[in-house]
Amino acid sequence: MSSKQNKKSSQWTSGSNRNFKLVHQSLTISEINFKKQTIIGSTELTVLPFTNTGKLWRLPLNCKQCRILRVTVNGSHKANNSYVDPTLSICPPETKKRNLEYYDTCHYDAIQSCDSDCSSGAGELVIKIPKAAYDSLGAFVLFENKPLKVMVEFSLEQPKGGVQFVIPPGSASDSPHLHAFSYGLENASRLWFPCVDSYTEPCHWTLYFTVPAHMMAISCGDLTEQLLSADGKKKTFHYTLNVPTAAPCIAFVIGSFEVYPDPVMQEVTHFCLPGLLPILKNTVQFVHEVFGFFEELLSTRFPHSSYKLVFVDQTYQDTSSYSTLTICNTNLLHSNRVIDQVTVTRRLLTRAIAQQYFGCYLLPQLWNDWWLPCGIAGFITGLFCRKISGSTEYQHWVMEEVQRVCQYESEHTLPPLCGTLQVTSASSSSSGPRASIHPHLVSGRELAVLMSKAHLILRSIQLKIGHDLLMQVFHKQLTLASSASQSSDFAHWHNLIISTAGLMKSIQTVSGKDLSHFMEQWVCRNGVPRFHVSFSYMRKKNYVELRLKQDLPRGYSKFVGPMTVVVQEFDGHFSHTIQVEDISTTHELPCHSKIRKSKKRKVPLSHGEEVDIDVSSLDMEVPVLWLRVDPEFQWLRQLSMEQPDTLWHSMLKYERDAVAQVEAIEALEEFPSSTSRDLLRESILNTQFYYKVRVQAAHSLAKLITDTASSGGSPGFLVSVFQKLYGSQAHLTIVRYNDFSDIAAYFVQKAIVQSVAGVRNMHNQCPKEVLSFLWDLFKYSDNQINKYSDGYYFSTLVDSLALTVTPKVAVVPTPLGLDVAKIPVAIMTSESQAILQEIVQGLNIEKVIPSYKHSITASCLAGLRVLQKNGHLPTDSSLFREYASKDNFVEVRLAALKALVDIVQAEHSEGDMNFLLDIVENDIPAVRLWVLQMLASNPPFTRKTESKLNTLTLVERMWSLICVKFSHDSRSRNAAVDVYSALYGRLTPTCLPQGLGIVIDLKEKVARSSLASPALVCTRPTLSSPPLHSRCTVLCVCSQSPKTLISATDDTRPKTISPTPPVSGLLQKELLNSTPSPVIPQIKMEPMDTSPGAAITSGGSTSTGSASVKSLSLKIPTSHLKRPLLPYTHEGGEFPTPSPELGPSGAPSEGSLSPYPSKHKKRKSEHKHKKKNKHKQKHKHRS
Repeated sequence: MSSKQNKKSSQWTSGSNRNFKLVHQSLTISEINFKKQTIIGSTELTVLPFTNTGKLWRLPLNCKQCRILRVTVNGSHKANNSYVDPTLSICPPETKKRNLEYYDTCHYDAIQSCDSDCSSGAGELVIKIPKAAYDSLGAFVLFENKPLKVMVEFSLEQPKGGVQFVIPPGSASDSPHLHAFSYGLENASRLWFPCVDSYTEPCHWTLYFTVPAHMMAISCGDLTEQLLSADGKKKTFHYTLNVPTAAPCIAFVIGSFEVYPDPVMQEVTHFCLPGLLPILKNTVQFVHEVFGFFEELLSTRFPHSSYKLVFVDQTYQDTSSYSTLTICNTNLLHSNRVIDQVTVTRRLLTRAIAQQYFGCYLLPQLWNDWWLPCGIAGFITGLFCRKISGSTEYQHWVMEEVQRVCQYESEHTLPPLCGTLQVTSASSSSSGPRASIHPHLVSGRELAVLMSKAHLILRSIQLKIGHDLLMQVFHKQLTLASSASQSSDFAHWHNLIISTAGLMKSIQTVSGKDLSHFMEQWVCRNGVPRFHVSFSYMRKKNYVELRLKQDLPRGYSKFVGPMTVVVQEFDGHFSHTIQVEDISTTHELPCHSKIRKSKKRKVPLSHGEEVDIDVSSLDMEVPVLWLRVDPEFQWLRQLSMEQPDTLWHSMLKYERDAVAQVEAIEALEEFPSSTSRDLLRESILNTQFYYKVRVQAAHSLAKLITDTASSGGSPGFLVSVFQKLYGSQAHLTIVRYNDFSDIAAYFVQKAIVQSVAGVRNMHNQCPKEVLSFLWDLFKYSDNQINKYSDGYYFSTLVDSLALTVTPKVAVVPTPLGLDVAKIPVAIMTSESQAILQEIVQGLNIEKVIPSYKHSITASCLAGLRVLQKNGHLPTDSSLFREYASKDNFVEVRLAALKALVDIVQAEHSEGDMNFLLDIVENDIPAVRLWVLQMLASNPPFTRKTESKLNTLTLVERMWSLICVKFSHDSRSRNAAVDVYSALYGRLTPTCLPQGLGIVIDLKEKVARSSLASPALVCTRPTLSSPPLHSRCTVLCVCSQSPKTLISATDDTRPKTISPTPPVSGLLQKELLNSTPSPVIPQIKMEPMDTSPGAAITSGGSTSTGSASVKSLSLKIPTSHLKRPLLPYTHEGGEFPTPSPELGPSGAPSEGSLSPYPSKHKKRKSEHKHKKKNKHKQKHKHRS
C-alpha cells in the first residue's frame, strides 16, 4: 500500500476507535439442521492494521450466543480468544435491588461495553493475534501494511434470537413449509455470526450457503453460482456483494419457495411459500412503480444490480430491510378481493424499498444520526403514497402522524432525535455526550413514534427550503456514495456514511440557509409546543386581534419561530406570517374586506373556486368566515382553536381542504345543536367530500345524537342516512346487495354501522331501534354478486354488536376500592341472548368458510369478552386460552390474548397472568412482544393500587425476564421493562422490603448530601430483639408537608407518601425496648407511654388500656427537628417513658411528647426566640 493510501486510511479510522480496517468478509454456512435447530459455519475477515498504531495484537469482534470452535490467522496459525457477553445478565445476580433506575445504569453500561463504536477494543469476542502470524508476513510488514486473514469457525445451537426456525407442528424434515431466516434490531448480526457489528465499518462480502437440495438460500448481493453436491443431497448458493455494506445489513432466508421474477423489472425477484404464488403476484404488481418513482425523484438509479422480496412466516415485524433483500411477513399478501389490506401493504413495501437507499446503502455515522436515514426513508415513502393516493390522503396522513407524536409526547417523554449538532466521531462518543437514541435501549412503541417524528422533521425542512432544493441535497449524498462504492480505495468509503452535521452542511451549500436554530430546537430537544388560539375582530381599526398562548410544561423550552395564519374573509383568502417569541403573544392581522349588508355573497376560496355563501346566519359585523393557524403542519404542535360555531359551520361547508373539514367536525362535537347535526348529516351524504371526512362526520354525528338524547336526539337520524345511501330502491329498510366497487362508499358504510351502534339514550342504554337496525343488516347481508370479500365488513357488524352491549350487572365498589362485587343477573336478556347467538354462529361459520386472516373470529372473540365484561356472561378464560394456542392463526391468537390481558386487568387472575407470562417466555418473538406491549398498555395493577398479583414471585419473574431471559432479544427486553415500569414505577416494588427509612421535610430545603448534619442523619439500628417485619419502616415525622420517604435499603429516589401510617403498639414497644446499635443515630425518638392507663392516639381517637391498642401514630413536633437533638447514648435499659400531658379532648397536648414536660412552656418560648435569631443569621449568611 502506498503512503498516500495509508494516510487516507488513517483519516478513515479517525471516526472510530478501531486500529484496523475491515476490507472484506467471507461468510460460509456449511450446514443447517432444522430438527436440531443448529447452524454450523465459518467466517473469514480480511483486516488491515494501521501502521501508525503498530502491530495489531487484539482483534475485537461482536459475537453473541455462538460457540467458537476454532480461530486461525493467515490460514495456519491458531489464535487464542476470550468471550465475555455483559448482556447475558444485566444486573449482578447477587444484587437485591429491583428498581429501574439501577437497571438502566447497568443496561447502558453493558451495551456500551460491547459496542465497537463506543469503547476502545469493544466486543464480546477478542481474538489474540499470535506473533507467528506476523513473522510469516515478512520483516517489512509495518511498512507494507499487509492484511491479516482471520478465520473463525462457529456453531449456533437453538438460538434465542437472531435466527428464527419456522417448523409447523407435525412437519417432516422434508416439509415444503420448513424455513429459517435471520432477523434483528439494527446491529444484531452478531447474534448469528462473528463480525464487526457497526454501521461505520462497511466492506465487501462473499456469502456461501449449503442447504438441502430441495431448498434454496436467499441472501444479500448477486447470486453468482449454484453448486450441487456429488450425492445430490445438498446445494450451495454463492452470493457476491461488491457494494461496501455494513454487517447489520446482512441477512439470509433458507427454505422452499416459489419464485416470481418481476415482469417489468428483471432485477427484481419475489419469493413466497408454496401455495401463495397467486396472491403474491397480486400483492407486488405495483413494486416496479416504486423503483421508477424513487429513481426519478432522487435522480439516481437503484444502487444495486438486484433486489429480492421474500415473504416468510413468524417474522418479528412486517418488513425488515437488508442490502438488496427485504424479508416480509406472509400476512401482508392479499388477493384482489381484499380491500382493507391494500393500503397497509403498499405503504410498508414502499418504505422497505426506500430503506434500500437510506438505511442499507447510506448508513448513519452514530446513533445520534440514526434518525436521519430513518426519517428520509419515511419522507420519500409519503411522497410516493401522495402520488398514488392523492394529496388529500397525504395531508390527512400527515395530520394523523402529527397527532400521534403529540399524543405520545403529552403522555410520555420522547428523547431528542439527536444529542448534539457538533461534528463528533465514534471515537469520542464514549467520553462525549450520550446518544439520545439507542435502538437497544428504547422500547418498540417509543421507537415507532420517533420514526414518525423523524420524517415529519424532514417534511418541515422541505417546507423551509423548498422541495427541489431538498431533493438536490439527497441527490448529492447519493452521488458521492455511488462514486465511493465503485472505488477500490476504501479511504473513499466514508461517503457512504451520513450524519446530522453533514446534512446541515449540504443544506447550507445547496440552499444558502443556515438551519442551526431549527435543528437545535426540533432535533436536539424533546417535546412539542401546545398552543391555545383565540381571536376577536376590532371593527374600528378593521383588523383581527389574534391571541396565541403556549402551554409550557415544566422542563420544556418555549417555541420561537414564524407561524402561518390563514384568514378567510368575504373578499378572499389571505395568509399572514406572525413571529412567535413569547409564551403569550398578541398579533394584529389587517382585514381586507368591508362589511356589506347582503344575504348572499360570492366568495373566492383558497382553492380558487368562487362560491355563493349565505351569510344571513353569520355575524354581519365580522367580515371573517373562519381562521386557521399553521394549516400546512409546518411544525409539530398541538393546537386548540376557539371560534364561534357559525365559523366552524362555514369551514366545514365551504372549505375544500380535508384537514380543515376534519378539524371543523371535531370542533362541532362541542356544539350540540340541530344546525350542527344537519350539517354533519349533509357531510356524510356529500359524495364529493373525502371519504375520511365523511367517516369522521359519522362518528361525530353519533356523539351529537347521544348528547342531545334528552332533547330529541334519535339514532333514526343516522339510520336514515345509511338507508338513503345503501338501502334498497324497493324498500329503504332493506339493505342492498353488497357492492364494494366504490371503495370510498365501502369505508363510509362500515363507519356508519359502527356509529349507529355507539348511540346511547338519555339513560346511557342502547336504544332498541339500533339493535333492530343491526339485525336487519345481518339478515339481509348478501355477498353473492360482490367481487370483493365481505370478511372485514362482517367483522365490522360483529364489532358493532359488541358496541351495543351495556352493563347489565350492578358494580358495587368495596369500601377500600380494591375490588368490586358484582350482583349477578339470573337470566340473560333477550338482546344479549341474540347477540351471543350471532357471535357463536359467526365462530362456527368461520371454521367452515374462513375469512381473510380470520377477521370474523377475532371480532367474535372480542364480542364474547365484552359480554363477560358487562356481566351478561360469567368470566371464563378457558375459551380464550384454547384460541391462544400455537395451533391457531396468529391474528386469532392475538385477539384471544387481548381478551386474556383484559381478564387479568379486571379479575386479577393469577392463573391467567401466569399463562400470559408462559407465552412471553416460550412463544415466538412476535407474539411475546405483542403480549408484553398489551400488558404495558393495560397493566393489571399499578404502584398506586392494590392487587393480589403484586407479589414477590411476580417481581422476581419480571426481573428475570429483563435481566437474563431476553439477553438476545432487545425488543422483548425493552417491552418487559415497559411492563415493569407500568406495574411498579421506577422505584423498588411496594411488595418488597423497603427497609428502615426517614421522613424529611422538603420545605427545609436540605439537599440529600446535607443529611450528614446532626439534625437529620438517621442510621439503621441493630435490634437485639427479634427482627422487625420486612415491610416495617421506622419513621420520624415532621408536622409539615409534603413528606418524603427515603428508604434505608434503596438509594434511588425519594418517594412521596401520605402522613405517617399507624404502627402497632406491640411493634412500637418492641422497638423502644430494643438495644441500640453501636453506631449512634442522630435523631432522638421520643417514646409514647404504652403502659395501662396511658392515653394514646389510635386512628384519631383516644383509648385507655393496652388491651384496646391496635395502632399507634408517632407525632414528633417540628421544633425537635430544628435544633440539635440529644443522641441516645446509654448502654442498655429502656428509654425513659415520661407521662404525656393531656389536652382538653383527652389527647396529648402540643409538646407533650417532650422528655421535660414540666418545662414545656419555657422551652417553647426559648425555642421561638432561638428560631427567630437563627432565621436572621441564616438570611445574613445567604446575603
